[in-house]
Amino acid sequence: MVRLGVISDTHQSRFWTERFLDVANREKFDAVFHLGDGESEARWLSRRLKMPLQFVAGNCDMFSKVGREVFASYEGHRILACHGHLHDVKWGLDQLSYYAEEHGADIALYGHTHEAAAEYVGKVLMLNPGALMRGRYAVLTLDGTRVIPALLEL
Repeated sequence: MVRLGVISDTHQSRFWTERFLDVANREKFDAVFHLGDGESEARWLSRRLKMPLQFVAGNCDMFSKVGREVFASYEGHRILACHGHLHDVKWGLDQLSYYAEEHGADIALYGHTHEAAAEYVGKVLMLNPGALMRGRYAVLTLDGTRVIPALLEL
């Protein structure tokens, strides 16, 4: 079984980032994904987390040299992590779902909208943790064939 912490859109909020750090280290996630719009917070977290951090750049990380997407595999699942703005997620999830499927991903993590959501579009689980600057985050539990998303508040 693998448990992943998922955050996005920290937008310079050190208060919520510090609170998430406490939760992540206490919960002992296997890894954490930061889905963009907060490179400085992601770098701060990466030095303090007791687990690996994957980070992608968002639309507000304009001068970032960090990639705009990351693919990872856990428990037989392929995960696409991105901010979502390049896939127009504010207008719908079909484009991101198709892109994930084309790249063999059955889970797509995205942010950008600031709205927490977990739903299937086609065969792809689309998971948005909401904005950490509003105290929102997600936990994704992968246990063999079971995929269990949880949308949470700090």
